[in-house]
Amino acid sequence: MKKWISLISVAIVLMAVVGAGAFFGGSAWALKNTPILDDLVEVEVVSNDEKIITAIERQEQLVLLSTNVQGLSEERVNRSFLGRTLIGSERTQFLQYSYRAKFGIEGSEVTVTETDDNQYLIVVPKFIFIGHDSEQFKTAIENNGALSWATPEIDTARTITSILNAETKAEQINDNRDLLEDQARAFYLGIIHSIDDQVEVQFEFL
Repeated sequence: MKKWISLISVAIVLMAVVGAGAFFGGSAWALKNTPILDDLVEVEVVSNDEKIITAIERQEQLVLLSTNVQGLSEERVNRSFLGRTLIGSERTQFLQYSYRAKFGIEGSEVTVTETDDNQYLIVVPKFIFIGHDSEQFKTAIENNGALSWATPEIDTARTITSILNAETKAEQINDNRDLLEDQARAFYLGIIHSIDDQVEVQFEFL
């Protein structure tokens, strides 16, 4: 009789263990598949490629280089009569100037492409003259002939505008192109390597 009681006790214990396992297992399955869990837990996947592209995409103009420019501009005007210069009517002005020019690129036009695993190509657009500041203009020398009163005065504002013309800006960009390319490389490599210092980068300049 005692033997049967022992067997019955063992069976009851086994049933209790199986029942508890089924209960807790079912509860875990229900919790795992409940919509509430999906609302509370977010799965965020951000690839290295997306991080780099997001970091490089800039919508504003990017200043890469500032240079101090100094010079002396000469302007001459005179009166003429019957195709000949009227002697003594000359006005001559030497304008001394200095300013700080800013060069860079349109950040929104920079493109970055993943060419291979951990390898990227950055295409940099044409360099542009972004602006200038710290301007100083003053008349260094002014010579007027005896009859210069008959000649219109030199337009200093027009002279200043001519100093900062498109041709001058293009020439300054060309003179500083190597330095601008070096600055662009340093700037974008700094951004990329702050995210992943194992990335290899190639540059193409338009």
